[in-house]
Amino acid sequence: MRRAWLAAALCCALPSAAVTAQQRQVVIYRCTDASGQVTVQNDVACPPGTRQRKQVIDVPPPLPSYQPRDVRMPAVVAEERAQADAAIAAALPPPVPAAARQPPPPLFQCSTWDQQQYLTEEATPQERCAPLQVVGLDGVSPQGAARACQTVVDACQPVAAEALCQAWQRRVDEAEFRWKFAGAGAGDARRLEYEQLAATLANSACP
Repeated sequence: MRRAWLAAALCCALPSAAVTAQQRQVVIYRCTDASGQVTVQNDVACPPGTRQRKQVIDVPPPLPSYQPRDVRMPAVVAEERAQADAAIAAALPPPVPAAARQPPPPLFQCSTWDQQQYLTEEATPQERCAPLQVVGLDGVSPQGAARACQTVVDACQPVAAEALCQAWQRRVDEAEFRWKFAGAGAGDARRLEYEQLAATLANSACP
């Protein structure tokens, strides 16, 4: 009885193994008709009256499923995160007691030549190179013409005292967005920027 059961199990397993082996090969038929026109088809023989060329191609096995780096090397990733956390913690100012907190540093609302808005602590406006349109004597921009630009200064004005806390919160939120959506290689720098701005706001008298 036991031998009969083993034989039945092996018979049931053989078709599955055969299907697996067949799935790893693809038969390509190259068909040429009487006029010399060539068609290529998979797993279907050429129609009568055509010259057939058959080729069996081994299909490579499927690639292993992708695993993130923290799954493949959890210890290495954990050590890197611990080092990054320690470096950021060392770069942040210590907490300020609530009774000693002051208003946050001044901010300036600036606008670039192309109407891009940003907040900054820098009192001196930034200089940028605004592109100029190059035209010929006929008033048409020639193809391949050299690019030119003129230096323009951002337009900045100080944020009012009553709006300073709200502006700082917006700046912190924008820095958090840049950090969490930073490209490869920029995550640590963006996170440090966010953590420093958040610590400045937390140490201020803003609610």
